[in-house]
Amino acid sequence: MAEQLNFLFLNTDQQRWDTLGCYGSMVARTPNLDKLSAEGVRFDRCYTTNPVCMPARASWFTGQYPSHHGTWNNGVPLNPDADMIHIRLKKAGYHTALIGKIHLDNIWRRSSPHPKYGFDLLMECEGDPYCKDDYFRWLEEHGLYEAYMAQFKAGGHIDRYVRDIPHDFHMNTWIADHATKYFQARKADRKPFFLSVGFFDPHHPFDPIEPYASAFDAAQMPSPIGGDDETAMTPYALERRKSYGRVCGDPARIGATIAAYHAKVACVDSAVGRILRELEACGLADVTAVIFTSDHGELLGDHGMLHKGPFFYEGAIRVPLIWRFPKAWNVRGIDAGFASSVDLSPTIAALAGIEAPRLAQGRPLFDRNGGLRPLPARKAALTEWRGEAVNQGAGSPPKPAVRCLTTADWKYVHYEGKDFGELYDLRNDPLETSNLWDKAEYRSTKRELRDQLLRFILENEPLPRKTDIF
Repeated sequence: MAEQLNFLFLNTDQQRWDTLGCYGSMVARTPNLDKLSAEGVRFDRCYTTNPVCMPARASWFTGQYPSHHGTWNNGVPLNPDADMIHIRLKKAGYHTALIGKIHLDNIWRRSSPHPKYGFDLLMECEGDPYCKDDYFRWLEEHGLYEAYMAQFKAGGHIDRYVRDIPHDFHMNTWIADHATKYFQARKADRKPFFLSVGFFDPHHPFDPIEPYASAFDAAQMPSPIGGDDETAMTPYALERRKSYGRVCGDPARIGATIAAYHAKVACVDSAVGRILRELEACGLADVTAVIFTSDHGELLGDHGMLHKGPFFYEGAIRVPLIWRFPKAWNVRGIDAGFASSVDLSPTIAALAGIEAPRLAQGRPLFDRNGGLRPLPARKAALTEWRGEAVNQGAGSPPKPAVRCLTTADWKYVHYEGKDFGELYDLRNDPLETSNLWDKAEYRSTKRELRDQLLRFILENEPLPRKTDIF
């Protein structure tokens, strides 16, 4: 094994786990990510720590749940002085960079540069044209920004439309361009590196470019999960469902949206393929671990809803996770145990032979020699939520605090201070269409899962080591 292993962290925004061929999708066109999976280790039950961007992304770099790193919702910047994995790698001699989406600070209507959060290089592409980041300033220099913004405003965030921009000017191309240049620089100086490549896609709006937009037939898309026969949905879910009833209740309309989403995934896959080929061409693949995941999922019409949290159905909180190591390590397979966003930093630290962030709550998925964990790090996954309102807008219920525990057999969602909740029998109801919360025969199951949730939270509290001096 090389003394210093490089790390290429490929990540997307709002991508469900089941949108890749390697995860069983029959409509996905993801040859590059499928190949990455075949050459590495695929984790089948990876869950986000939070179903929106900023909290989940902060968990990647700190190894902590949002309740501990403090970024409890979008709009709450991560402390720039937080103990993060790339800072520790930098101190160990690594060059650290982030190209694409970072979103650890606020981006809405941002005109000043995003804080670098300790990265040696930050080339920012958040995906939202209201954020005048490096990509959109570049687009403006080429006279394309105003047209992009106009189409963004007109297109909306529900229905499919084709993004009217040349492929060479698409954000995924821009990201791949800079990633390839980065590899060439590391080939020249031979410095070990940690590079995070953050794609905004397949986050809404559902605006793929050609030729991907025409490659997916709406009529051939999988139907969303759930329908009018779902039982005991929470008031929050019913409110969101009412908001999206017109699109989700129209098979042709939601089919087109689903097709557009898959087209955006295919576009990302193409960019990933280009990046991996350049990694190989620069002679870096044999000394680099490649990681692929997403910050959270997308409901995509399931249960009559679109977009993301604060909902805890599988489509919203279960994400892909793939690790690929140098060929000589011969580490391949499928891991069916639970993994979490908090495991990223501790795993990178273990592989780099450095200390993980001091109060990290995750566990290494591999040992120093690349060996897969002998036993699953945990028997369940925790997803958190705390917000000013579950659905934005006047009249929304105030300040819910929610904790979701997913086990092999059950999903338990606790709404603090509410007389409702969610309980799904994942063995017999894997599509989560029957909420058993109010069923008298499941009272003991609820008590057991509530105790397990509390035990999980307490056992995973981050505790610094105690000194011998009092």
